[in-house]
Amino acid sequence: MIKFLLYSASEYSERAWLNIILGFILLLPNYFIQFLKWKYILKQALPDIHNSLVIKSLLFGSTLGFITPGNLGELARSLYFKDHSRLLITGLNIIDKLAGMIIFVSFGLLAMNGLILITSGWSKLMSVSLILFDFLLICLIWVLALNPPLLQRIFKASGKSSWRKKISELFSALDYFNRNSILKLLGYNILWFGVILLQYHMLILAFTGVSLLQSFWAVSATLFTKIILPVSVGDLGIREGAAVFYYSLLGVEKTAAFNASMFIFLINFMMPALVGSYFVFRLRWESNSKNKQKSTISIKR
Repeated sequence: MIKFLLYSASEYSERAWLNIILGFILLLPNYFIQFLKWKYILKQALPDIHNSLVIKSLLFGSTLGFITPGNLGELARSLYFKDHSRLLITGLNIIDKLAGMIIFVSFGLLAMNGLILITSGWSKLMSVSLILFDFLLICLIWVLALNPPLLQRIFKASGKSSWRKKISELFSALDYFNRNSILKLLGYNILWFGVILLQYHMLILAFTGVSLLQSFWAVSATLFTKIILPVSVGDLGIREGAAVFYYSLLGVEKTAAFNASMFIFLINFMMPALVGSYFVFRLRWESNSKNKQKSTISIKR
């Protein structure tokens, strides 16, 4: 597959290779923004958190997310926090995931339905109704997101049972956020979305001519589709199929859209997962070592 991608790019100019290299380089700001927002989230509840723990848990989650549908394995970042409440860390992790989803849904829903309206020839009444529905839904999402106390009351679990206490501890992560901190977090995610958009655009330019506006529409719709269809490992197939579909609606070559999506998979998912696998095996090795020590101590006793 990689040979196919490189062969396709070789048919174009040196500028095409420059675009591919830029796509790889953009992984650095992509991951740096992820690091900043994850650090920002953790510091709301754990002010003394170290940068090393932030990046290790981020890479650890990338590996587990790579091998699970919808990147749900990223929620296991809490396993890397030995001296803190793992339920609280998981709650913070959920906030991180949801903040990204809010931005992807806000841009993606409008983009996907916009493309549908452009290509379907719906009547004005149906078009206005769909656009109005999109805006109302997005406004509702933002109203809920910017009111953490309201969300806390919605998800608060009363009672003394163990599972209710765990749910309460999980959603206690909302106690550390207010409207300003949520806005700042959403700002990080807008920057993250911008880098992803630029990566797609640079990579597809390696194979065909396309405007930044076309990339905005297609990439926004692709990211939204990936969220609502988390059915494959690493989202492989969903992302590529969606990109091909939406770019083709804008008259972009299907091969170019597929190649760009495969490079995105290689750069943004496979490479961090390979690096993070070191921390996965390290944590497992440390866990096995502790279990052996405990067994040895118990035998001596």
